[in-house]
Amino acid sequence: MASTSTSKATSAEEKIVEDNIARLLAIDKALRISETRYRRLFETAQDGILLLNAESAQIEDVNPFLIEMLGYSHEEFLGKKIWEIGAFKDTTLSKDAFIELQEKRFIRYDDLPLVAKNGQRFSVEFVSNVYDCEGVQVIQCNIRDNTKRHIAEIALRATTRALKMLSESNVALLSAKTESILLAEYCRIAVDTGGYQLAWIGLAENGPNKDVEVISQYGHDEGYISQCKITWAETERGNGPTGRAMRTGEVQFAEDISLDPLMAPWKEAALKRGFHTSIAVPFRLPNEMMACLTLYSTKIEIWSAPERKLLQEIASDLAFGIAALQTAAAKIQYQVSLRESLEQTIQVIADTGEERDSYTAGHQRKVAEICTLIASELGLSADRIHGLHLAATIHDLGKIGIPAEILAKPRRLTAMEYGMIKEHPIIAFNILKDVSFPWPIAKIILQHHERIDGSGYPLGIKGDDLMLESKILAVADVVEAMASHRPYRAALGIEAALCEITKQRGTTLDTEVVNACLSIFKEQKYKIEN
Repeated sequence: MASTSTSKATSAEEKIVEDNIARLLAIDKALRISETRYRRLFETAQDGILLLNAESAQIEDVNPFLIEMLGYSHEEFLGKKIWEIGAFKDTTLSKDAFIELQEKRFIRYDDLPLVAKNGQRFSVEFVSNVYDCEGVQVIQCNIRDNTKRHIAEIALRATTRALKMLSESNVALLSAKTESILLAEYCRIAVDTGGYQLAWIGLAENGPNKDVEVISQYGHDEGYISQCKITWAETERGNGPTGRAMRTGEVQFAEDISLDPLMAPWKEAALKRGFHTSIAVPFRLPNEMMACLTLYSTKIEIWSAPERKLLQEIASDLAFGIAALQTAAAKIQYQVSLRESLEQTIQVIADTGEERDSYTAGHQRKVAEICTLIASELGLSADRIHGLHLAATIHDLGKIGIPAEILAKPRRLTAMEYGMIKEHPIIAFNILKDVSFPWPIAKIILQHHERIDGSGYPLGIKGDDLMLESKILAVADVVEAMASHRPYRAALGIEAALCEITKQRGTTLDTEVVNACLSIFKEQKYKIEN
């Protein structure tokens, strides 16, 4: 009986042992599966992963993605503290982050700069947290490459900045009166609006040394430019962004002065003043000499294509502005000469017309004088008065197409002859319409026989559709014609002429124009000279 009881107890114990072994095997299998899955995730993750000892900050493992991304071998990572890896350039930041992580057990940086072993730069999202692994405190750092997003953000900010510069530069183009003012303003805009640390404009000299002459500058300098001794020759001092830009005619830049071997002659001086990047934008002057706008920034810039294009546009606008200023005096002189030539031509036309019509000789000149006085009384601008004076000087040009015998006929015209006379405004308009006067001379002449009630000719235009200059010319023409001799009648005198325009005031002739005309004769005592 005792033997049976003992046998049953042994069987129960064996069953318990077997169950425990089974459970342990299951746990071990689950752990192995979990570890395998974790290892698979760790090794195939498309983000960088670092595992650190939370006490010593030594790296215990690194995944393949980060190894490939930064170019360091697995052995170069293991056993090193994170700030001993060259990729983490900012040692102080890394140490401070480790201390913060020990206190808060979690840190995150959205844009942490990393540098690969080959010098390639990355902007990463860095997330790190502390957790317990079988009684050991472990730090896991997840590193995600945000370089493309970072570059896009920088490019957007830079492009916005360049657009603001372009806008202000256009204002400078319109307002600058001299070359030196324009150059200085472009440099100022680059610094104050563009946010660059220094801006200067250089000119490529054609001497044997091919020196670059500084013709304008603005910003933080501390003697930098004067000691640079930049050339555009194919020498060491001609291989910086400015020299290359002048030789090639294309935008050149140094994205990181500290790493760019071509910046060696100026590296120490540039970094001492906080310059970390530079871009040079060339442009050609009207005399074919090459110039260059060079900018320096305190940040390591990624010069996007849109920003380079906008900066090139700014430089091209500067070249245009310089050309415009250089030719301004000649252009003004040309305009003066052209205007004088036009006015002389107008006078020749007037004199030629009056040669055909001896009875109206001097009529156009006198009408022009009256028009000028009326327009002045009405407060028209000097330029507008000048245009009216010239139109009045040839307002009867169209009579060149009317037979001379009709113009000089000593008796009243027939209806058919008068109909021919009424064509002279259209004849004049057709002659003058394609001439590029600065004033609407052809239109003024076309309307000078129109009346405000539509009873005039040749088109029956009325009211506000009539030009003010034409209304003035109409009144002056009536006054001078009535006050002077004509082939078919003697002069009626100025009083009769003034009575006539008074009678027509507000009906066929403009009220304000008539009042101004009456004023110059009655109050200013103007007299028509024969």
